[in-house]
Amino acid sequence: MNHQESEATKLDDAQIRRFICDGILVLDSAVDGAIHQTIRHKLEWVNKNDRRIEGNIMPRVPELQTVLDSPVIKGALQSLLGDDFFFHPHRMMVPSEPLPPEQRDMELRGNEDGPPMGEGSMAYSYWHKDTYIPLGQARYHAPYRLFLFYFPQDTPVEMGPTRVIPGSQYQDDISVEDHAYGIVPEGIKAGSCMLAAFDINHAGMSNLADQTRYMVKFNFLRTSLPEQPSWNGGSGAWQTPSELLGRYSHPQLWSTMWDWMRGHPRLDILPAKDIALHISHLNSPDQPLRLDAIYSLAAMGQAALTPLLESLASTQGQGRIDPPYTQNEDGSYSANTANSSERRWTEGGYTFQDEAYALGCLGELAIDPLRQLLTSEDPWIVINAAFALGQIGHQAARAVEDLAALLDSDDHRVVRALLESISCIGRNTKAALPGIEKILRTDREIWRQDFDLPYLVGDQIHFNAVFALLSSDLPITAMEGLLLELLAPPAKRNFVQAIALEILLRHDSVAGLRGALGYLQAHCWDDTEMPA
Repeated sequence: MNHQESEATKLDDAQIRRFICDGILVLDSAVDGAIHQTIRHKLEWVNKNDRRIEGNIMPRVPELQTVLDSPVIKGALQSLLGDDFFFHPHRMMVPSEPLPPEQRDMELRGNEDGPPMGEGSMAYSYWHKDTYIPLGQARYHAPYRLFLFYFPQDTPVEMGPTRVIPGSQYQDDISVEDHAYGIVPEGIKAGSCMLAAFDINHAGMSNLADQTRYMVKFNFLRTSLPEQPSWNGGSGAWQTPSELLGRYSHPQLWSTMWDWMRGHPRLDILPAKDIALHISHLNSPDQPLRLDAIYSLAAMGQAALTPLLESLASTQGQGRIDPPYTQNEDGSYSANTANSSERRWTEGGYTFQDEAYALGCLGELAIDPLRQLLTSEDPWIVINAAFALGQIGHQAARAVEDLAALLDSDDHRVVRALLESISCIGRNTKAALPGIEKILRTDREIWRQDFDLPYLVGDQIHFNAVFALLSSDLPITAMEGLLLELLAPPAKRNFVQAIALEILLRHDSVAGLRGALGYLQAHCWDDTEMPA
């Protein structure tokens, strides 16, 4: 998207700090109430007549774009993700149906795990992190992605707005004790939008009212690394808010995120002490200990490099890339490991070794050792090294050649992680372009998994490949022919085409714009079945 500064109301320092800590902001879109009434009317029709559209609600209800384009919402998205954020093509209506009258007198605190939902509800009431669409992607600590939950009607607590556990976006696991910190936002008026970190633990809630609660869920992605603050402020050092909603305090983590978002390198270096103790806390089920260890080690610089590399290497040969669960004959699943905190590949969204998060903060001094780890025969080591290089960002541009050399791997998990890393680095993408072109023109048989998932492995590989082009430093002349080629075949899913369109529309090429308009003309939605 091309966004103009004059059309956006940016967030301020206090709001950014609260988002870093809590992972949630509730904003009034300030759009005329008649728009919300129209949207709700259309959502009601879709809910009763056309639920098959699932994640493609926008063509049916184009008025939703008015909300997203409002100065308040656009400015908030720019403030958190940069001016060139990308609107993910999966846009989903999430209705919550009322409980039967005989169940509506229950008392809810809002922290329950799995309260009952009305029949036909699409909201999930157990505490969870969302899976990625099409398939699993990396779970980042920095804001690369966020949710926007839009409510077209007044949604009091008894109607069941979306609940969250503040601060849980940084945790790789939550416990019953964490549930107690769940909050139900109050004062949700028609037109309210809840911005939340994508990896925050959230849940639906019982609808005790007598009408359907409508909500539309969007998600947005960062396409470039911050080089300066993208909000109104960011000139000073980190300050912890006086009031926090979450269970834990993570000042080292929070200050790192603050500096990352404003494009400032970390200047404060902690003394190199208790390194072995911090290493022992990595990957621990104790969330404050592990997060403090990650960002304390990252702030120790050179002294922490070798211990972190050695700790990561110690996982080699342990089969961490294997699926974490085995399906039994009765359809149930059994864990492949007795250690619930052990890092492994999972399809919903994968959390890396804590060592990789710390190495990604070390910058230049970690680049060449991580490039060496890419030569490992263990795909888990390769994936973690690739992730860390991606977190280093532009500085790691010379590693793109090493990453690109592995794009022919038979392991789809390795290919996906490599492409994510190339996207995050965003520089020297020309070194990976031949490999990306080959991937986008290929549908390999080994990408057709034999396990039950709603999308093919190839869907995610192609998504990551074209997203690497969107996040790249390539001129349009280097990729225009490929992008127009991607628009030509009929698509079962529109994700790749949506990203290709975004790239073409961000540039001024006549051929690219003509190709984009031709594609859109052929795919124009006919909504004449919907009553006015």
